[in-house]
Amino acid sequence: MLETEILQKMQSASIEERIRVIELLLQSLKQELVQNPELPAAPTEQPSRAPFGYMKNTGSIKGDIVSPVVPESEWEVLQ
Repeated sequence: MLETEILQKMQSASIEERIRVIELLLQSLKQELVQNPELPAAPTEQPSRAPFGYMKNTGSIKGDIVSPVVPESEWEVLQ
């Protein structure tokens, strides 16, 4: 964990200095990944189904709606 003093210094640092710190951190992470290739990589497998259209042709029409399910006297909006 980072020390409080370091965090306070980073908060008062300029944008350029903070960007440089981020670049250094990324470089160290890349080096660590190269040195330790057995670390688990991000999953690259595709989802098992398409995101759209996977239920195509699974529904069926049973009939037309010709009247409400309940009588109009039970509708709250009409009372």
